[in-house]
Amino acid sequence: MKRTTLNKYAIILSCTLLLGGCSQAAPAESTSAGTTTVQMENPSKEAKSIADIYDEIAANVTLSSPVAMDDDFISNYYGIDASTLEEYVFSMSEDATSAETIIIMKAKDASNISSLSDCLQVVVDEKKNEMENYLPEQFAIVEKSSVKTKDNYVWLVISENADDINKIIEADL
Repeated sequence: MKRTTLNKYAIILSCTLLLGGCSQAAPAESTSAGTTTVQMENPSKEAKSIADIYDEIAANVTLSSPVAMDDDFISNYYGIDASTLEEYVFSMSEDATSAETIIIMKAKDASNISSLSDCLQVVVDEKKNEMENYLPEQFAIVEKSSVKTKDNYVWLVISENADDINKIIEADL
């Protein structure tokens, strides 16, 4: 009887290990002034969803009190029509002493990229104005930022960790 029980456990353990190995998901295959166009090494790679990219950023980089902004906010404050976007993340720090902003947008139509880039440049300009005389270290962070584009994507990263965040975005698009 002990042998039968041990055999059952051995079979269950073997199946668990076998199925566990199969359950791991394969990796997803994936200009106006101040705008950088990014060239990717593997153009046949399929991009991850913007939500997945932002989740990866949040998992790998410490963010300063991030708050996701909605359609009304981006429309009212920056003139971005959410209906022209396939998907987006517009995250700003809730902390008024932090300029940290991460915006990643995918336009439904590539013809909207220029106007979206202009809207994101407004974000940069407004952040500069907010920080320039009050928070010089945050102003310096904003000063280093730039709007970037690739295909139907446009993004802006204002953060102390901008290099790390941009690497994640560029690797996943």
